[in-house]
Amino acid sequence: MRTIEISTDVFAKIWSLRAEGEEDENAILKRLLGLTGERRQAHAVEKISQRPGKVLWRDDVLAALLSLGGKAHLSEIYEEVRSIRRKAGRSVPVNIEAIIRRELEYNSSDARAFIGKRDWFHSVDGIGGGVWSIRQDRVE
Repeated sequence: MRTIEISTDVFAKIWSLRAEGEEDENAILKRLLGLTGERRQAHAVEKISQRPGKVLWRDDVLAALLSLGGKAHLSEIYEEVRSIRRKAGRSVPVNIEAIIRRELEYNSSDARAFIGKRDWFHSVDGIGGGVWSIRQDRVE
């Protein structure tokens, strides 16, 4: 971390813009400067939620990958899906990580579990590698 000098009024303004869960100036400024996935997540979730019908697990996984820039490690996907579901008031079950892996594999021709309908996801380093991306040309 670097140290910067700011006036008291700037410091007060930063803290006046604090969102729930932000514990320091760095977290506040990251959000305000667009350095977090928050804005991308909001856009991705809005786009997915505009689909007709019920929002499904695969939709949350897609929204998570969109908000993470289209490619991410499973650990990042897990956290992003949790965040999306909490913000939308949907359940976050204990076995959420298994559900997310299931959805990635059901919707990827890279996996043996592929159900043959939506080929949305690509296992970048092969199944078991932990990194997934969106097949941009395949998302409906």
